Amino acid sequence: MAPVTQIMYFKTSSSYLQDPSRLISELATKSAVDKIEGFSKAYLGFETEDPTNAFWVFEWTSKSAHDTYHQTDTFKATQAASRQVFASRPTHTFAGFSNASRIFSAPVTEFVTFTLKKGASMDALQPLVKQLQAKLQGTPKFYGSSWAPVIDKPNVIHGVLGWESVQAHWDAVSSGPLKEIIDEVKKIADLWLVHAILTPYKV
Repeated sequence: MAPVTQIMYFKTSSSYLQDPSRLISELATKSAVDKIEGFSKAYLGFETEDPTNAFWVFEWTSKSAHDTYHQTDTFKATQAASRQVFASRPTHTFAGFSNASRIFSAPVTEFVTFTLKKGASMDALQPLVKQLQAKLQGTPKFYGSSWAPVIDKPNVIHGVLGWESVQAHWDAVSSGPLKEIIDEVKKIADLWLVHAILTPYKV
């Protein structure tokens, strides 16, 4: 089965904002994170545009490994502890990114989704995504990108991109070929994007 990345995105509680490491440590202990079958890596951090929003990114050996864990008593035991962290119900997105470790370890990670507009087709969007990925190669202060359809959402493509800074991203796409491709994407898809500063969690 193919590896999958889980992206959790949520509004944080004030207690988490004040002392994230304590609550993460509590959760890690309760979930016995080092013994979870199929769990490989985690990256945790806050959105730069609104630092009360957080990202938790988990890499799994497969979607079924994640689903199996969610049926365990260990997972259920973490639910009370996790309620101290979340101020909103987290969104969970799953996508089959490849070689994303360098991206999530970059100084800044861009999270972007392209959601097809009504009547538009994936056959029109996917070539544009390929063009974008090709043109990004060699961009200054760029750490790579990975793009994949969102599991269970066939009309959405998710991208993750690594940058030296938020400004490096905006400098790269404000004019020239990258902007031209993105303008074409916007004709057939709604674009959502934010940035986050992630830290690898040592399991």
